[in-house]
Amino acid sequence: MKASAAPILAIIVATAASVITPRAVNCNGDAFDLTVENWNKLRVDESIRAFWDGGKDAEGVDWPGADTYGNPRAFTTMLGTRLQNKGVWTCSGMPFDGRCDAEPCTEIGRYNKAGKMVDGPSRWGIFALNSVINLHRWLSDIWEGVDIGQKSANSVVFSAAKDFVKPDEKLNVGAKSILAGASFLLGLLGAVPATAVLTNVANPSVGLLSATLGIHLRSSIGERNFETADAFSRVIESFAQQTRDNLQEANSEILDSANDFALQVISGGAWVDAPRFDSNKKIGANDIAQFYKRNMISRGINALWKQYNVYVYYTWLNDAGAKPGDPGTKCDLDRSGPQDSKYCADEGVYYLYMYRAGRSGADYPYGGAKLAADPYNINPIWAVESSARSFKAQGLNYDAEATDLSKLLGARGIDDYLNSPERLEGTWTLPVCDGSSRGRFNVDYTSQKDYDLRGGRGEPPCACGIDGRDTATSIKAANFNAEAVAAKCLVSWTETKLDDWPAGVNRITYDEDGKHFVTKKAVENCIRNTHFNAAFGAARPRCSKFN
Repeated sequence: MKASAAPILAIIVATAASVITPRAVNCNGDAFDLTVENWNKLRVDESIRAFWDGGKDAEGVDWPGADTYGNPRAFTTMLGTRLQNKGVWTCSGMPFDGRCDAEPCTEIGRYNKAGKMVDGPSRWGIFALNSVINLHRWLSDIWEGVDIGQKSANSVVFSAAKDFVKPDEKLNVGAKSILAGASFLLGLLGAVPATAVLTNVANPSVGLLSATLGIHLRSSIGERNFETADAFSRVIESFAQQTRDNLQEANSEILDSANDFALQVISGGAWVDAPRFDSNKKIGANDIAQFYKRNMISRGINALWKQYNVYVYYTWLNDAGAKPGDPGTKCDLDRSGPQDSKYCADEGVYYLYMYRAGRSGADYPYGGAKLAADPYNINPIWAVESSARSFKAQGLNYDAEATDLSKLLGARGIDDYLNSPERLEGTWTLPVCDGSSRGRFNVDYTSQKDYDLRGGRGEPPCACGIDGRDTATSIKAANFNAEAVAAKCLVSWTETKLDDWPAGVNRITYDEDGKHFVTKKAVENCIRNTHFNAAFGAARPRCSKFN
């Protein structure tokens, strides 16, 4: 098997009985219902192995084995031709072309050379054939979904390049920041449904589960930045073609090669029924297309915003009931930040900001007011929720390939996963400043009555982490100018007389080299040197920006 197909094999092998739904076939009796329970009762794995290696199956039928059939042939081809008396049967076509299909169950069994069924119908054969067909249809649905979704996403690229960048600024977004994450998403699709390791497969561990479809962007593409939407649109199209080619190759390696790879994949009844929503509706190409499109749009806007001082600020409210949509909690009642981006979780509240130096301070990210409208239809809260989940999982440097796919999918559920991809961990990775209980740095930039409901003026986040130790990494992740932030925060700490200064801390550093910082002593000196400026109607510090 070629190396490129190994990751998808490992992913698809990790499948789950937990989301498989029974589906009856046109044969009498409950024993013909396509369920994992019946798969095990009928000893289908044992029969499949007898069919391939030679010997008696669980129904007492003696099979000569693959070596007696002449030229080396794929397990699936042998299954389809021998059990259905067909000269040609293949599951090699992409997308699904109808050739990989099953005869009525009463016609599936062992045939003699004259073309007459001598043993049948074969119950295990019905289960095995349907499993192969379901697996092929799923790969084909992903292929078709990517094709549709890519074209749909491309139609939005041009408006996004205009709406979510600084006016009159070039696009300047890297392919790697979007496309590498998209291959991870398709890896997740390959894992639907996902479950525990199968005993007859060589340890599909977390490392293998975390493999994607084997799509690796060439460095010449992945490291480039694109300054026009048209150029980037072509890269997305090229990426989608790579994806489709890779799916075709994986399908061929698993279902159309002279080996028993497919036998391993379908064992245990993993694909005895097609992947379905909880409502029992089959997951099809259009569902995958919408999933792919919405993820690509979200990841694209995420990449655009990460060029600027866009960040998420978290405030701890000591609110054990802080959950999205729960009325009456401290988070629900909190009005300190922009309400259209408020995400309640982790005993506190998250808000979305972009800092504009020299202006009013905190504000909407570029295009933020358009995010929820056509053609994007993305709730700003989803961007905050996904970023918060990513931050909790891996901090400020989210790496999709280091994520345990089985845990991620299991935690969300298949319906939530496909229907709300914008909220999925890793889709948005805007930097999060953990402000602990320092809610003073929240401002409601959407309020028409009171710009800042907690007394500040939209300062940048002046301390991140419980004791401020994460400030430098957060400032860097949000692309702030460390020197400018240090100067602004010195004034801020002075004006508020060290309100919310981290306890037990003498210095807050704003860059990783330690060149720009604010000390508690410097703030205290500034406080002593403040004077009342009637023109501004406020106390202004008379102190240097230097410490």
